Amino acid sequence: MPISFTSDVLSNDVRRLVEGQLILSAGLVALVLYRFRSRTTDQSVLYFGLASFLYGLRLIFELAMLRAAFPSVPWQIIEYSITFIIGVPFALYLGSTLGRAYPRYTQAVVAANILLALWGAFRLISNSPMDRPAVMERVFFLNGLLVVGTVLGWVYIGFFPKIPIDREVRALRIGILVMGLFSLEQNLSVIGFLPGQGFWEPLGMVYMLGTFLYVSASRSMRMEGTLIALRNELDIARQIQSALLPVLDREIAGLNIYARYSPAGSVAGDFYDVLSNGDGLGVLIADVSGHGVPAALSASLLKVALRAQAEQMKSPGDVLDGLNRTLAGMLGSQFITAAYVYFNPAEHELHYAGAGHPPVLLWRSQEKQVVRLEANGLFLGPFAEAEYSAIRAPFGPGDRCLLYTDGILEASNKKDEEFGEDRLSVFLERSSEVPAEQACSALLGEVTTWFGGEQECQQDDITFVVIDFPR
Repeated sequence: MPISFTSDVLSNDVRRLVEGQLILSAGLVALVLYRFRSRTTDQSVLYFGLASFLYGLRLIFELAMLRAAFPSVPWQIIEYSITFIIGVPFALYLGSTLGRAYPRYTQAVVAANILLALWGAFRLISNSPMDRPAVMERVFFLNGLLVVGTVLGWVYIGFFPKIPIDREVRALRIGILVMGLFSLEQNLSVIGFLPGQGFWEPLGMVYMLGTFLYVSASRSMRMEGTLIALRNELDIARQIQSALLPVLDREIAGLNIYARYSPAGSVAGDFYDVLSNGDGLGVLIADVSGHGVPAALSASLLKVALRAQAEQMKSPGDVLDGLNRTLAGMLGSQFITAAYVYFNPAEHELHYAGAGHPPVLLWRSQEKQVVRLEANGLFLGPFAEAEYSAIRAPFGPGDRCLLYTDGILEASNKKDEEFGEDRLSVFLERSSEVPAEQACSALLGEVTTWFGGEQECQQDDITFVVIDFPR
């Protein structure tokens, strides 16, 4: 037998269906937007999306036509469940926008909603099906009291937010006031303080949805302007940092020297520089802990600090001592690993000292093998009294020296395997007959391919310097 509905019921269903679809769709859009902007620290989009989705879903589940078409579904229990849960994302949304200065109130509202939901679920399960309507009516009454109390609290916070009052706050203020009035009227009717005048609360939700869209658009435009300004500043910082690094693609003091520098971001904490007195060549490579602008600022200090060591450039230990004394107390919680090598072509040898840095790799053309040189002291910066000593090694025609930062060793592929020192040594041996400039490009290409070929996959700055002793 077909089920008949009055015109009032049909009209009410159509209105709820339209409102429910509008609010539910807005919630889905907000959730999708949050998903694709997952790096943002602003959680208000997530909370509003959840609240809107649940609210719209509840409106649709309340349709008389839907309940009549599927009478076996426990619609009332579903409606009550959503009603008790929905207060949590609403409270979190309001707490993350207007109520940032009232975190304890937000926590209390969330806790009260969760406790009421758990208590209601327990009462529902522990009573017989015949007693459940009466039990849920009492729980629903308590929920109405809770909503009335919390709405009054949110309205108070809306007028006294204790945060700077701007257009966004004013819009949120009006939105919460309108939604609060509709919600108050509805829940005062539920607990019997006012006569029922129909279900108009969704109109307040739609209005609040409009304020949210306005605030979201305003925030997006402001953030976009901030990001553009930040990108411009980072571009300038990158240009300045690049200007601090010498172009190494030539012969200096009878040695061929080339370098490659590939930052993981706009600016980096890697640094290299050279000192030369015409007879020999001093090469410094360093890596500041951390990433981004703080690391880049600390790395820029090395330019001036190294120039002050020009008179003792032949002594790597003294150079690192001088750098450490200069930088002590200037880096805060940061530290710097560094390696300094002085090449003496006339005597066919190099002097090397390190400060917590990866070992230097040396290709010996006569022995046809890669030699690992390591003589490390403590990091630069934290320990003002640290001492550094140097070791000597022969360096003759056909030999090649590689200085690098740990961005090469720690570059990981999709299997989470690091490039490592063994692969680096194999590459150095395999490319020993390739001109230094081509070898540099090949090494950078091989490491880039290893971690995925895209800069987004690069986890750390990559810097290295190759020094050849011509035959």
